[in-house]
Amino acid sequence: MKDRTRKVFHLLSYYLTSKFQFTTYTMIQRRRKDTLIYKIFDFIAALLSWALFFLYRKHFVEGYQLNWSLLNDLNFYYGIVIIPTGWTLFYSLFDKYKDIYRLSRFSTLTRTFFLTFFGVFILFFTFILDDVVKDYRTYYTSFATLFLLHFSLTAFARMILLTRARKRLENGVVRFKTILIGGGQRSVNLYKEITERRENLGNQFLGFFDTGGEKPNELSTFLPRIGSIKDLAANIQKLEIEEVIVAIENSEQKRLKEIMGILFDFDDKVVIKIIPDMYDIMLGNVQMS
Repeated sequence: MKDRTRKVFHLLSYYLTSKFQFTTYTMIQRRRKDTLIYKIFDFIAALLSWALFFLYRKHFVEGYQLNWSLLNDLNFYYGIVIIPTGWTLFYSLFDKYKDIYRLSRFSTLTRTFFLTFFGVFILFFTFILDDVVKDYRTYYTSFATLFLLHFSLTAFARMILLTRARKRLENGVVRFKTILIGGGQRSVNLYKEITERRENLGNQFLGFFDTGGEKPNELSTFLPRIGSIKDLAANIQKLEIEEVIVAIENSEQKRLKEIMGILFDFDDKVVIKIIPDMYDIMLGNVQMS
């Protein structure tokens, strides 16, 4: 009877572990796919804006009638391949393509506005300045038209995709594997604040790392204790942690340097967030969100 019970327990544990690993893999794949879709829509927006701008120039600047014969120009096809490719490379260098589930819609909209302005500025002086012009006002109208076309199409596509991503976060479809470093009242308050929010932030708390040694702490009531600080590096790799939240007490600030020294090696793989003390806030050294 005991052997049968043990066997059932092992099978159940294996099933739950396998299901968790599959779910995690599926979420990671979904996030990568959605980020790729985000890039593709940027490419399509750049292609459409350049195609419309090409037709605008042909009709309003060069005086051609709008008809299908305009599409026989090889420059049209060169443009809808080269220009969107250039925009994609431009965004890859100066924008954020890592994970759209980490992006803020307002910040993305602001960043898109300025990147579009500088991109169009470069594009204008590279490809358009030597084109046919009627008078100096043609430069201004051409610049404004290309800017408005590119910005409106790109921003529209991005806002739709980011709103969709935000809804998935709120519904718990996509989550970030997260750990807390702490164990005192500050970490408890933070955990409650995050988990009790009406809008889900997407954090999936796997446990916490205790900064106080083996002694009992408040956070163990809510989360399992994974280990102490010396176990941190090994478990970040083992558990494939994506976000670390440091919520240590004011009396433990001397340990912050040790913790950050460990997390420094994971800086490009793990998002690190720290609860600031009042001194940092008063000095303005904190980026609030």
